[in-house]
Amino acid sequence: MDVSAEAADVVVREGLQATEAAAKLAVEGMKNVAALLLAIAKQDMKVVGETTAKRLARDSAPAVVIPIKAGDKEKFQKLAKDFGVLYFIAQKKGNDSGLLNIVSNQNYAAQLNAVMEQMGYPIPQRAKDDDAPKKAKSRAPQGKSSQERGNGLNRSPTAATAAVEQDSPTRKKLEQMRRLAAQSRSGPEKGKGKVR
Repeated sequence: MDVSAEAADVVVREGLQATEAAAKLAVEGMKNVAALLLAIAKQDMKVVGETTAKRLARDSAPAVVIPIKAGDKEKFQKLAKDFGVLYFIAQKKGNDSGLLNIVSNQNYAAQLNAVMEQMGYPIPQRAKDDDAPKKAKSRAPQGKSSQERGNGLNRSPTAATAAVEQDSPTRKKLEQMRRLAAQSRSGPEKGKGKVR
């Protein structure tokens, strides 16, 4: 009895281990199938290497074009696959310049720089003008001493505007009122002494 109980125990244990291994493999397989179905649903069959322009156009990132020598095509293809770059090669028909245009997008810019460095090409430098769009200079300076806006106290009229302002009826009326105000102020002055 002792031997048969041990044998039954071993059979049950082996059966449980086999079932556990089968369940783990099934879960791994389901995970891989789910990833494959997700890739098919997105139609992203290719994530590394040479692809089509339509595939790259689906990404919203701006395109990057890099010229290389036609003789370096195979070396570029191998390095691009190693670095994980998605690209396509564009060449105008009848172009005998010996250059190919590698088109990718901004998402792969770092990888493209690494590939170009490995191939011995210089890494393209960004121009300072492309860093960020600058705001246009304002027409009127900011602050309290602005000549073009504000209350107009600091404004110095030009010769043309001064002639127009001197002839305006509003200016004449204003001068008249200032003279009347000056005459009314010229009355007797009050004493500065203290009154008790």
